[in-house]
Amino acid sequence: MRFILLILSCLALMLASAAALAAQKPADGERLLLIRAVGGSASEKELAAQAGVYDSMVEYLTDRGYRVVDRAAAEKAAMQIAATHEIDPVLNKAASYGLTFLAEYSIHFKTSTIVKDPDKGIGALVKVSAKIIDNTGARIISAKQAEASSSGHSTEDAIEKAARNAGKKLTEQLSKGLEQHITQNGNEGRTVTMVFEGREAQTERLVSLLEKNKAVAAVKEVEAGGGKATLEIICKSRRDQLERELLRLASQQGIQLQKIRSEGNRSTWKIR
Repeated sequence: MRFILLILSCLALMLASAAALAAQKPADGERLLLIRAVGGSASEKELAAQAGVYDSMVEYLTDRGYRVVDRAAAEKAAMQIAATHEIDPVLNKAASYGLTFLAEYSIHFKTSTIVKDPDKGIGALVKVSAKIIDNTGARIISAKQAEASSSGHSTEDAIEKAARNAGKKLTEQLSKGLEQHITQNGNEGRTVTMVFEGREAQTERLVSLLEKNKAVAAVKEVEAGGGKATLEIICKSRRDQLERELLRLASQQGIQLQKIRSEGNRSTWKIR
């Protein structure tokens, strides 16, 4: 009897551990680009706060299985976004640079830091807000804000502590929204965009094949003409899985396809 109880206890612990790991890890290990907002003349305290928030966000996200674009690439994107004067540069440029670095999502964040009067003690308050952008569709899927205060043995120390705490609070909120979005895509189907360049008749044959596939819920032609067609495909598989299936179906029909490029949930193909 004791042996049976021991086995049952071990099984319960194993199931609990598996559930905990599943809860921590996002559905597909999405790749993220974190971009800080760059003002015209960022102060030293704001730069320090942004660095603390960034480090905290990276730690939280990577611990949960997300892949994060390296800091140098993120900094390059931040500076180039700040230099643009286009309409809605944050949304469009963040999505554009996210795709450049093969990231499915971008997180664009900004900070506001208040330092306590040194005569009244050493302390800092860091407020941070952020938006998660779906890079393929250039749309915001979640927007959150958080704040934290801290004391320290120096102003720099207080800012770093407050920034890291605020970054963790913010990322906890953002990750919930992101994982809900990922889960919803898994249940209802994610939108994959495919662009085909070549003969119209061949494209129509490919559309017919995709519509018959069990993993595909719907195929919508959003642009056509000039030997080019853009399709939005709602499917319950990842883009790379759908692409492999597309190549298999095309091969069976004697259609030669060459992938020109891919980024996020979008890919471009040449029909030979």
